[in-house]
Amino acid sequence: MILIDIGNTNIVFAVSNNNKIKKISRIDTNKETNIFIKNVNKIIKNFLDKNFLKNSKKFAVISSVVPSINTHIIKILKTYKITFCVLKPKDVLSYLKIDYNLNEIGADRIANSVAVINSKIQNSIVIDFGTATTFEVLKNGRFLGGLIFPGIELSKKSLIKKTSLLKNAQITKTHKVVAKTTKDSIQSGFYWGYISVINGIIKKIINEKKFKPKIILTGGLAKIFKNDIKPKPIVNLNLTLEGLQVIGSLYYAKNKY
Repeated sequence: MILIDIGNTNIVFAVSNNNKIKKISRIDTNKETNIFIKNVNKIIKNFLDKNFLKNSKKFAVISSVVPSINTHIIKILKTYKITFCVLKPKDVLSYLKIDYNLNEIGADRIANSVAVINSKIQNSIVIDFGTATTFEVLKNGRFLGGLIFPGIELSKKSLIKKTSLLKNAQITKTHKVVAKTTKDSIQSGFYWGYISVINGIIKKIINEKKFKPKIILTGGLAKIFKNDIKPKPIVNLNLTLEGLQVIGSLYYAKNKY
């Protein structure tokens, strides 16, 4: 089974074989159309040529928060005669109860939540460090909602673009809050600023929902922030793909492709 996670910044492709995720590939979502199509075609063809789908389903499950891209990928899947489904929240209601507007919830947030439920964790806060930083709140196995605020890299790019004297700096952990250079000041501001925001939101969610959740981090910057987030979190960079793996198996069994 092919897993495809279409995000605002990157598209992640992977193969699920015997319930194991392997051969993960990433491409830039915002590439020029012809280059983008060429890259997607190359990845899918490679999956098939290298026989990564041996003893697996010739089937793809798609999570997308960029609907305009879906058509291009679906066309390529059809070219290779790969059956597919596009994740829709209503289709997982038998597996995950959702207290949220089904017309607005992102497919990636659904996939994250399904992965957590599948791992037998009933109470959790999932923090996804993507283009946006999202929180998913699950209590007693039910998705209660969450919140969304600007992602770290997006915020940094906006700051650099709108200021004349500030230069780009890599996001990294700093050991001191008070910095003595502009570069160190940017790094300290983003690291400790986001740590303070995240820990503050976690505390508010726990107080509001009156539960003791596991904190689960995913997304590209999760490892950088993990040591200062409280309570101590679990880091799972493949959480969305794991959710797609579960959802794809459910779709496949239900529809008997």
